[in-house]
Amino acid sequence: MYIFFSFITFLIFLSVYRLISFKLKLVDIPDHRKIHKGKIPLIGGLIIYSNILLYSFFFENAYHINIILFTSSILIILGALDDSIELGVTFRLITQLMCCLIVIGSGLVIKNLGDYMYFPNIEIGILSVVFTVFCVMGLTNSFNFIDGIDGLCASLSLIAIITILLLSFSNGSYVNFKDFNFIVLICVSISLFIFFNITNFSKVFLGDSGSILLGFFVSWLLIYASQNEFEFIHPILTIWCVTLPTFDIISVITRRLVRGANPFKPDRTHVHHILLKLGFSHNFTLTVILILSIILNLIGCVIFYIFGPAPSVLTFILLLSIYVLFMFYLSNIIKSN
Repeated sequence: MYIFFSFITFLIFLSVYRLISFKLKLVDIPDHRKIHKGKIPLIGGLIIYSNILLYSFFFENAYHINIILFTSSILIILGALDDSIELGVTFRLITQLMCCLIVIGSGLVIKNLGDYMYFPNIEIGILSVVFTVFCVMGLTNSFNFIDGIDGLCASLSLIAIITILLLSFSNGSYVNFKDFNFIVLICVSISLFIFFNITNFSKVFLGDSGSILLGFFVSWLLIYASQNEFEFIHPILTIWCVTLPTFDIISVITRRLVRGANPFKPDRTHVHHILLKLGFSHNFTLTVILILSIILNLIGCVIFYIFGPAPSVLTFILLLSIYVLFMFYLSNIIKSN
């Protein structure tokens, strides 16, 4: 029933926010870095968040899920302000840091990295707060950075969330996952956005506020799923839920550092940019990246359940190295042409 009504309320929010988007200057105008045509409303994040927030009052969610959700309101409001008047990267990072510290203050933090063969739970200790902030802000911005073609960022966040749900379901821990149904509803809202994002029917973009919102929520959902008393998933599986975004941001930053560029300055060197420059269409590029993301997630999970946490870590490092080298190779091909 909630899923049916979520369709209706999503359409209502879409209509309302479209009406006010131009007055609030929440529109994306094409420039030298943007490849779309026309002025597109940057309201995707607002629609998704409003729809999620509305139904959160009908579910008995865990304390930390509510904290994450309500803290995200700060992120989405200030993010929308940034989309409107472009306050800059520094403002964006300070906002993310503030929101991270609020959630950490509620008691949710990365305390251990799990057990690995002869090593018991690896406790982080006094570095837990710093490590948590680093992981959350890093992953949050990886989703923001990869938001370059229609449907990509939202689809990768959807894959990540579905992976978490499937892992918790496969190991039976979902029975203690009281937020399971609510998370499913979140997937519905993201899926609805993807439809309006990849089609020309009432087209909308996420905006930086939306991509940061999704990255922030996925980051904390991973921490919640791996660090609570029930440990719905093993800590090492968290990186396998977001393999492609993690691979891409590490690859991009590595290549920027090698050529002496600012690692945080936007450019067109992400995986989707490279594939587009090689002559592939938007739809083909999106499909290839999403299939690769699913395959990588699947590989990591299979390795974990067959061989254990330690081989899973080694496999992640190996595949990451291959990915970075392959992106270097493709970048050189583009330059030579």
